[in-house]
Amino acid sequence: MRRSVAGRESGVALPLHICPMTRAHVRDVRAIDRLVYPRRWSTALYLAELRRGAERVYRVACHAARDGRATRVVGYGGFMIVADEGHITSVAVHPEFQGRRIGAQLMLELHREARRVDGLEALTLEVRASNAAAQRLYRWFGYAPVGTRKHYYRDGPTGREDALVMWCHDINGLGHAERLEGIAAALDLDSGVASGAAMQPQS
Repeated sequence: MRRSVAGRESGVALPLHICPMTRAHVRDVRAIDRLVYPRRWSTALYLAELRRGAERVYRVACHAARDGRATRVVGYGGFMIVADEGHITSVAVHPEFQGRRIGAQLMLELHREARRVDGLEALTLEVRASNAAAQRLYRWFGYAPVGTRKHYYRDGPTGREDALVMWCHDINGLGHAERLEGIAAALDLDSGVASGAAMQPQS
């Protein structure tokens, strides 16, 4: 997984419209990348990913403009499918909108989509060893650490940083379905207010 910016999720949830990423979204997605990633994907790479069809799932989160007529892409995320596993490649949020639980809403959507993929049994990701906030978010969704990848990130404060490898198993089980229902309730998406503090990751 590329450097996650989904960790600062302690604020009030922002009402969003989450939809499949299309070619029309790539320019806005790359604009977010320029703000949050030292090493960015090219337009050609995004278009190649979108052409992979059933092997890829990408979603964008849009927030309505104040005039109510336009929408703005404020975050995105996605995963690749390899056999019976899904690998989350990225979850990124525009810096102006971080802390509004956009990352949590994107993760919820990705998990719901993963449960719709026939035969998909688990999700995995990498996260910076120093990014405790993102790790709390992923634990909320049922991820647990299984190991590290030395010097996985080459753009850390000291030049290189280890990645923590995390897995979420049995995503089609009843326990995971109940977890996702609890997260949705805690986010209180209808009113846009994050509630259910006992179930929320602490930051």
